[in-house]
Amino acid sequence: MTLTTVKQKLIILLLLQVSVLQSLGLSSSNLQNTASELNPLHAFRVSSLHALSVEYALEYPQEIIVIPLKRAGNLILLDAIVDNQQGNLILDSGSSSFVLNSIYFGRGHRSTVAGAGGVTGGVTHAGKTRIRDLELPGIRFSRINAHLADLGHIEQARGVKVLGFFGLGLLRDFEMVIDLVSGVLELRSISTRGLNYFRGITPHNYDLVIPVRIESDVVFFDAHINRRRLSFCLDTGAETNVLSSNLPSVVLNTVEILSRSNLRGAGNQVVEVLHGNITDFSIGEFFLPGMSTLITNLRAMSGYYGVNIDGMLGSDFLEKGVFTLNMRSKELGIVFNKAQDE
Repeated sequence: MTLTTVKQKLIILLLLQVSVLQSLGLSSSNLQNTASELNPLHAFRVSSLHALSVEYALEYPQEIIVIPLKRAGNLILLDAIVDNQQGNLILDSGSSSFVLNSIYFGRGHRSTVAGAGGVTGGVTHAGKTRIRDLELPGIRFSRINAHLADLGHIEQARGVKVLGFFGLGLLRDFEMVIDLVSGVLELRSISTRGLNYFRGITPHNYDLVIPVRIESDVVFFDAHINRRRLSFCLDTGAETNVLSSNLPSVVLNTVEILSRSNLRGAGNQVVEVLHGNITDFSIGEFFLPGMSTLITNLRAMSGYYGVNIDGMLGSDFLEKGVFTLNMRSKELGIVFNKAQDE
């Protein structure tokens, strides 16, 4: 089964999911979050972890690079030029690799890569290519290996030109500051030990600094629900949070369920998906109530990441403050929004 065929089937399933939620009277914003979170992005992205290393050359003239962030729904977008093709890249910390839209970049060398598991347990295939140049505001990459996937359904859903997904594998040489409220991504060059090269940089006075685990350039860390320690993936490509349906009842019972429905994935596997609000989430000493979440089976995702995943934290989580990620020192610093502290 080809990548395009699998994605078309998943899109149909998502439309059915939206119809079910509409019948339950959910708001349009909740509908967007639910449908987009279950998109084939998750089915494809995990295949990149074991299939293609990220190799590139890098140029940046400034000590601190500030890249404007845009939003399409809850997707986080970067203005980009890829081999003279201008458009948007989705910032996707849930993927280690660079993924390009085959609609615009289908002429490179193609070869089959490993299958992928998504929230519906789907299996897919893709090609790969190599590009000459990638330009973001203030930074340029050259000679980058990339995966190919048909992303036309995301373009249609969000009404923007999507060149691809931009994973963190290309930014491991930088300390990254993600500020969704101000709409900027700040990059600071660091040493192999995670130290800033430029001493003139003023550090944030963090509310919280936590250790992170790096697996194939994907970031994982611990947080708590109802005092149970859980392992989460930091996923800027997720429009809402996701919890595993295999978590114990002492965790799942803290979620206020708003709706439920079934999706039929690849291989006719039926997966139940719940949508609700997390009422008892904490990280460090900070309590973050009311975050939207989906609950579904994440075994396929855990298998392809190679680590156990209790959940994924996306846009709802990232809007709680300013997040500084250093993949060399393996630390995540957080400055929570003032409204969050009140």
